[in-house]
Amino acid sequence: MKCNESALSFVPYSQSRASFYRKKGYWIGETFIDFFKNCCNKYGDNIALIHQNRKLTYKQLFTHAARYGSYLIGQGITEDDFIVVQSPNRIEHFIVMFGILYSGAKPVFCLDGLGEYELSNVISISQARCYIRTVNKDDQEVAQKIADRLKQNNSSLKYIEIIPISEIDAFNLPESDLVPARRVSPDTIAFLLLSGGTTGVPKLIPRTHDDYLYSVRESAKICDLNEKSKLLLVLPIAHNFPMSSPGFLGAFYAGSCVYLADTASPDVCFPMIEKYKISQVSLVPSLLMLWLDSVFYDRFDLTSLRVIQVGGAKLLPEIAKQFVDKFNIVLQQVYGMAEGLVNYTRLDDVLETTITTQGKKISIDDEILIINEDGYPLGQGETGQIITKGPYTINGYYNLPNVNKVSFTDDGYYKTGDVGYIDSNGNIVVTGRLKDIINKGGEKISPSEIESLLIDHPSIKDVSVVGEPDKILGEKIKVYIITHQAEKLTLQELRKYLLNKHVAWQKLPDKLEIVKTFEYTLIGKVNKRAKAYPISES
Repeated sequence: MKCNESALSFVPYSQSRASFYRKKGYWIGETFIDFFKNCCNKYGDNIALIHQNRKLTYKQLFTHAARYGSYLIGQGITEDDFIVVQSPNRIEHFIVMFGILYSGAKPVFCLDGLGEYELSNVISISQARCYIRTVNKDDQEVAQKIADRLKQNNSSLKYIEIIPISEIDAFNLPESDLVPARRVSPDTIAFLLLSGGTTGVPKLIPRTHDDYLYSVRESAKICDLNEKSKLLLVLPIAHNFPMSSPGFLGAFYAGSCVYLADTASPDVCFPMIEKYKISQVSLVPSLLMLWLDSVFYDRFDLTSLRVIQVGGAKLLPEIAKQFVDKFNIVLQQVYGMAEGLVNYTRLDDVLETTITTQGKKISIDDEILIINEDGYPLGQGETGQIITKGPYTINGYYNLPNVNKVSFTDDGYYKTGDVGYIDSNGNIVVTGRLKDIINKGGEKISPSEIESLLIDHPSIKDVSVVGEPDKILGEKIKVYIITHQAEKLTLQELRKYLLNKHVAWQKLPDKLEIVKTFEYTLIGKVNKRAKAYPISES
């Protein structure tokens, strides 16, 4: 079944907004294949990718992608097809990605750890015709069985390839069999990204060539990438953050080299930083904590690290300050979303701005409003829900008209679901998620505010605050804590500590549970809806 970019499936930019963005030079009529051809013309002999002992120049990567794209065209893949893609952080992912784009088809990027249930929903919503997965040889048989069940349960799915890592070369064609890259319109869907976490029904985010590449180019400039930059990629490769903020696409735009790590563990990454003189890496806060506490810190030379981007979840200022002091790097906070809007602290910001805010927007034409519960705009410094629209923010999820009715305002603003404010210098400060706000007897309480206060406690290593249902108050405040070296801590001690910080009575925790660790999502965010691993409760 072919995709249909109808009003039902894809909500395009209005003609007036599209014309405005082109006039401003944000949209330059470039497709992803145009983009990568330009990268090859500028940096063809530079090394683009390194994984273990394998490396590819820009020219070699494009040649592999052109061969795979020609192969797909020969298999009957058309520019109307959506192709669900799963891959670990390996070079093969880039060959598949650019090969699909070369064929004119549209990748649907899924995290490698996504399960059969979620994949089936993605296929159903997108009406994907193809499923391509690269796997380690040991996982090939299991992956094939999952793919067969997906095909059996989804009538749109007609074409499947399970490709063992390092065997993608089997699809290479001789030069005489290569076909030109299919030309597609830059204002149509380039690919679909996923929103909504790792459980339930994911929402599909349609990104066009023009809008996404604008954010890539600007991100590379803001992050000061160049041909000498060396980026270590540790986050899941199909996620928006490591793709474009500035991510590997920003690195390609600047001619940088991208190094792929098998895991984000310090015992893997720190030796790579020393060996390759890595200059930049992107982390989520939970990984930053892991690196901060690592026993491997003193065993390797990490002085080549210049910048570490942190995004994907709220970073407590106290932790940010500790990390900057210990690693002697520039911390760059990134607040963004796969739906569009991206903000960065700038590399020359003062430390206070870097550790306490999530920075400024990419474009002067990113429109950001802070609204109250009734939808009315608030003033500077006032906290409310963040809504936005602009030259690279979507106008609707793919094929989800009912979701769009509640996720977007009548005048086209995307409701991020995040809560925050804009300070006097124009920096955005994110204080939490709307759905995470605790409603205790009518009082609205931000978990991140309590977390920020508790993280300074000498016995506390990490903390997560959630709302727990209560018949009388609606919700009570429950605190999960990881302590240093299994130290003991009581609820009474915790409440006294907060009272000494002049915290209002209604914000005091009602329950405390000491845990060994938190459960994290596939991209490293604390999963506040999952059970922690308990030690004691009070």
